[in-house]
Amino acid sequence: QMLSDFGAATATAAGLACVALLLLRSQRRRPRRDDSVASNALDLIGNTPLLELPSLSAATGCRVLAKAEFLNPGGSAKDRVAAAIVAEAEAAGALREGGTVVEATAGSTGISLALVCAAKGYRCHLVAADDVSPQKRELITALGATLELVRPAAIADAAHPVNVARARAAALGDGSIFADQFENLANTRAHEAGTAAEIWAQTRGTVDAFVMGAGTGGTLAGVSRTLKRRKADPRSRRRSLVSQLAPERTRMRPYSAVFSRAHCLRTPSYSRGALTTLHETALPAPRLVYSACVRGALRVVLRRPG
Repeated sequence: QMLSDFGAATATAAGLACVALLLLRSQRRRPRRDDSVASNALDLIGNTPLLELPSLSAATGCRVLAKAEFLNPGGSAKDRVAAAIVAEAEAAGALREGGTVVEATAGSTGISLALVCAAKGYRCHLVAADDVSPQKRELITALGATLELVRPAAIADAAHPVNVARARAAALGDGSIFADQFENLANTRAHEAGTAAEIWAQTRGTVDAFVMGAGTGGTLAGVSRTLKRRKADPRSRRRSLVSQLAPERTRMRPYSAVFSRAHCLRTPSYSRGALTTLHETALPAPRLVYSACVRGALRVVLRRPG
């Protein structure tokens, strides 16, 4: 009986050993997770490269670098803003499962919000002027968002896309949010923690100037605050001039940009949050440039090597 029990126990142990061996072999054959493979589109937002522009560098006598924000999955820096707005709303408990993100957009922010909502499982409702380009309309709806088109109106008008979007979000109640990119400080924080930090690391702290065109002012405000704060550190080797380009021939008030008459009707200029940050950072007043000059410089960059 003892021999019989011993034989059964041996057989059982041998069987378990075989099973364990098979499991170990299957684990060895299973490919390891590649950390360079993104799990979803959100993992691709940010960490965009800097691209040197030899033609402009030669023309200006300084090294000109471009931040390749078009490499974000939604095609613009607005991906950073959309991801930050949604993440902060989730953390605050304002955006919950089954909720809807509502926003007014001229296109880019809407595309980014549609992308982020699709990745996270939220509904997305966007309000835009009816002259938004067909390409942007198609991309927004392809990403699963609903798009409501309204006639262009002044910001004080209840029919302005921003005011319509705010009303739509209020009607949805708790669990849904109005993204409110113009007043939401997540817009600025996304660029403080992301864009500016990346620029600083990529240039090893040797950036001398930051120049950009501005819409809501979130990128300019966030990057400016971080770069100027870091440049103010006594250990920094250089001082930074952080500035902006304000397109179109128009009367300018400090820290406000207008792209065109049509854009002015759709967009209420800089947000109060961005304005506060801009004043705190003591930026120089906007420099007025003309669209024709910008287009000319763009042609130089596109047609010459580099």
